[in-house]
Amino acid sequence: MHIKRKSHNLDAHLLRRAQRVLGAATETDTIHQALHAVLVGEQLIAALESVSGQVEFRPEFLKRMRSQRGRRR
Repeated sequence: MHIKRKSHNLDAHLLRRAQRVLGAATETDTIHQALHAVLVGEQLIAALESVSGQVEFRPEFLKRMRSQRGRRR
């Protein structure tokens, strides 16, 4: 993995909330996991669109996704 040192102005409250939700140990970990989640979400939506031509989130799917939130590390 190529690491690039950057300096950004971030909303501290938003960062803390994301860190808690993701269960990340550090702020850097939080940002990496959040960026990864965006890419996974994009792939998921693309896959759903290619299957049905539209995106439909059924209640069972949302419930399963919510139950998995704290388990990824």
